[in-house]
Amino acid sequence: MAVLALREYERITCGDAFDPINRVVRADQHRALERFSESYQKLHKVTVFQHGPRLSLVAQNFVGLINLGRDQVEVLPKIEGEISQVRHNLARMISVVLDLELYDDDSTKVDKHSDSILEILIRLFCEKLWQCVRRGMVRSYETRSENLTMLRGSLSVVDQLRHNLARPDRLACTFDEFSENNPLNQALKAALRILSKVAKTQTNQRNIAELVFCFQEVDDLAPRAINWAMAGTNRLSLRYKPVLALARLFIESKSPDIISGSEDGFALLFDMNQLFESYVGAVAKRLFAKDGLVVSLQGPKRHLGRLACGNPVFELKPDIVASNAGKIAFIIDTKWKRLKEQSYREGVTSTDVYQMYAYSTQYAAPDVLLLYPHHSELGEWKPRRAEYWVHGVGGNRELNQRVSVSTIDLRDLNSVSAQLKSMFPIERTLQEVKFPALVFAV
Repeated sequence: MAVLALREYERITCGDAFDPINRVVRADQHRALERFSESYQKLHKVTVFQHGPRLSLVAQNFVGLINLGRDQVEVLPKIEGEISQVRHNLARMISVVLDLELYDDDSTKVDKHSDSILEILIRLFCEKLWQCVRRGMVRSYETRSENLTMLRGSLSVVDQLRHNLARPDRLACTFDEFSENNPLNQALKAALRILSKVAKTQTNQRNIAELVFCFQEVDDLAPRAINWAMAGTNRLSLRYKPVLALARLFIESKSPDIISGSEDGFALLFDMNQLFESYVGAVAKRLFAKDGLVVSLQGPKRHLGRLACGNPVFELKPDIVASNAGKIAFIIDTKWKRLKEQSYREGVTSTDVYQMYAYSTQYAAPDVLLLYPHHSELGEWKPRRAEYWVHGVGGNRELNQRVSVSTIDLRDLNSVSAQLKSMFPIERTLQEVKFPALVFAV
């Protein structure tokens, strides 16, 4: 087994043999990746690989792993650092978004391994599932129907007449049984079955086999037969919620069409635009809650204008909104793209600034900020990289709105909270909420 690792916007070329060091795949693997990218584009309307020069495939901003039988292709985010550290950071970002509670001791274990991002996530999944199972398997009352020699529960008259007219010694019973064989456990077992075919390390294979044994009383279901609505957690099984979220990711990543004739096709991919937004939002939610701020993700929704008939148009949906006592404190919009120090405005587009201006006016937000990933070419990190004052006229009074630009350094995720805190000092933030600048609708 070999893993070909590359980063966003790097190229894979086609050759005679699979060569991870030089990022070369065989012709059949090249065709498989093309087919997968085409299928993914049709299903999700996004591109995983674009065609480059000389039969090359250029990775886009989808990171994760694509299984090609014995070999694998791993796409990592364009974050500076050694590949092992980038994998470590990616695993931590995913863990934060899924609320997997990846603590420092777990982080150390991740950092010491050179496994692919898939093997890291499988290991985390097994560790967290073991923690849940040791506290007790989830049991619930499940309705069952069986032919029995003695009445149990209630008699199903329809089934008795349909199946047992010639068998008076049998009774068609319907009853509730307190059982491990419930939708939640069925989903977890289905994920374990899939992972048993794609896990490569001995540790993961052993953990999966032992966990499958724990679920021996649970039915095996095909992925498409899983009832996700019924598999949700309740108050008694809440500890399983993050594990179930990761199990669903694994199950929905099974792609048997990647390689023709293969039953083990698998592709676990994350859109870095969404992952960056969700990660920053999750950290901000925990961080600013300590200061009494309520952080909302993807909302609240508002509209920029209305039609003549009164219907709202041009929906606005900020990535991250922090409020205090019902008043907006600040808005963050994340952009997963690299700023360029030597370019005009460092590559901040007019469209992005217009969008933030709309947020500031329609949400009466005293502080709106565009947030990009930091990299070494931008020099030393600072809380606010640039501020633009947008001028206009509203109600015969001058309108001044501030749009700030900042970056966040993802090389050391332990510093992310401190970076966000320095962007929004709580004293200044609360002061601006209490005495906001005059804002006029445009």
